[in-house]
Amino acid sequence: MKLVIATPLYPPDIGGPAIYARELYDHFLSAGHAVTLVSFSDLHSVPKGLRHLLYFCRVVRAARGADAVLVFDAWSTGVPALCAARLRRVKTMARIGGDVLWETYVERTGDLVKLSDFYASERKYSLKERLIAYGTRWFIRRVDFLVFTTAWQKRLWERAYRFPSDKASIIENAYPAERTAAPANGRVFVAVGRSRKLKNIPMLESVIAELKHRFPDIELDTRTLPPEAHDARLRGAYAMVIPSVSEVSPNNAIDALRHGKPFILTADTGAKERLADCGIFVDTLRADSLQSAILTLLDPDAYARACARVQAFSFIHSWEAVAQEFLALLTTLCAS
Repeated sequence: MKLVIATPLYPPDIGGPAIYARELYDHFLSAGHAVTLVSFSDLHSVPKGLRHLLYFCRVVRAARGADAVLVFDAWSTGVPALCAARLRRVKTMARIGGDVLWETYVERTGDLVKLSDFYASERKYSLKERLIAYGTRWFIRRVDFLVFTTAWQKRLWERAYRFPSDKASIIENAYPAERTAAPANGRVFVAVGRSRKLKNIPMLESVIAELKHRFPDIELDTRTLPPEAHDARLRGAYAMVIPSVSEVSPNNAIDALRHGKPFILTADTGAKERLADCGIFVDTLRADSLQSAILTLLDPDAYARACARVQAFSFIHSWEAVAQEFLALLTTLCAS
């Protein structure tokens, strides 16, 4: 097949979509397919509107003679990429790993509404949010196939955007076989993520600050580091905390698993279906709930049990398997 990957990010950009795009690109090439990757990230310095037009033109060129375009979001990259693919009469598949409308609303309003509750009530949207909502609905109706990373988000979007269940499938994130379990170098809790209100870092910082009066040795590390430096930090960390309001399929939890570290994660997540036996799931909007989970890990016996549960996690879903699942769906789509 001749494939186009349309992605908002690509290394050296940091983030889940960047890693995902690189891995699929490499594995598709290794499988003998012709692949063109079109990244949006180098257009961020261009004014809005113009950058989307330029991206549309790039995808139009890349999609000439292509069998399918694989898109990595449903809005900023997705809409121009879908328009380009339709112009070329090329099949389209979208991998949905987040929710731009919810993220934008939370960032603007500061209303820390959980993703599972977001579409259950009417919201007063800004002009930008109305455009995102309209664009996402337009995209969902016209894209040929959707891939979600969790059944949880698929169910939420089926109710919100009313597409048929057989128009979408689930391909879980990669859970690599390579895992380590180095001893902790002190009691450092790691919490990382974009500087967005939905990440709820101030709540965690206040909880840690209060606990430091009783446990002066504990530390919180929220630095944004390149992947190699982040891995080195995790190897010596005590635990990972993911205090976000909601998480669809958090790569940070997978990073914690790779390094044998206990993790605390919001209960409003699609990852709970896979990680229920090895994570500590809490209502991250409640300071007392976060504090209780951290106190549990500060108990030596409870910490040892938490480490044992993480290290007993045996599920493996390699990048090769992820790529093969995408290729199987793309082959079926192109034959339809």
